[in-house]
Amino acid sequence: MNLAECHERLANIPDLGPMSEPLSVLEMVERHRVFWRPSTVRVILLAESHVYTSAEELNYKIQKPYCQPNGFPNGFVRLVYCLGYGENGILSRPISTPRNTGTPQYWKIFYSCLHPITQNSDFGPIQSSRTPETAKRLCNKIQLLKALQALGIWLLDASIAALYRPGKPKPSRRTIRDAIETSWDCCVGRLIQDAKPEAIVCIGKEVKEALKSRLDSLKCARHFLPQPNARLSASEHMENFRRYYEICQNPRSARD
Repeated sequence: MNLAECHERLANIPDLGPMSEPLSVLEMVERHRVFWRPSTVRVILLAESHVYTSAEELNYKIQKPYCQPNGFPNGFVRLVYCLGYGENGILSRPISTPRNTGTPQYWKIFYSCLHPITQNSDFGPIQSSRTPETAKRLCNKIQLLKALQALGIWLLDASIAALYRPGKPKPSRRTIRDAIETSWDCCVGRLIQDAKPEAIVCIGKEVKEALKSRLDSLKCARHFLPQPNARLSASEHMENFRRYYEICQNPRSARD
């Protein structure tokens, strides 16, 4: 199916349809994601979904940041691959409601894929608290994305529809499962099969539970890790960062 057909099917899911985004948002999400697709995919990080983006927010444009690669999509969406998400300073207008907080926890995952992490200060180059100069921080983020691309690491979402709307409760677990299964069957599953990754890291138990039987049919190593905002001890979070690094350096080290 094409993206429009998938969007239509997802809009028919009870409780999800009323909060579904316009197709133009999904198309921009796809542009950002495809821009950072590695030529050879070794590891897929399979997250739950991007965050709801309104049609109005799509009109906010990313001003050209330093170090920006040619052809970079400049439309705003609430997706970690969008440099304007969490970085009001490079948008044509700042977004205040809902707040443009970004997803710093996923930037930590990205960073840990390439660097051994022993303490939170290791993330300093991509954090505004430790690298307050916007231009320098963005250059660090762009270099990180380029390095991930070169190493063959790619983030995909199990649901192409947003499952979280800022300030609103999440849909029911049944709705989340329906959205993930529908997305897999109409496009995400084929995308992963065509990419032929050596390993898939499923992020979050909802992804694991919804897709376990479908993932079992794939001939690649798999590993399941909790959401980065899960209630874990500091040592458990550090262990998860260590596993990201280990798997991305050696995909065959992934295991159920």
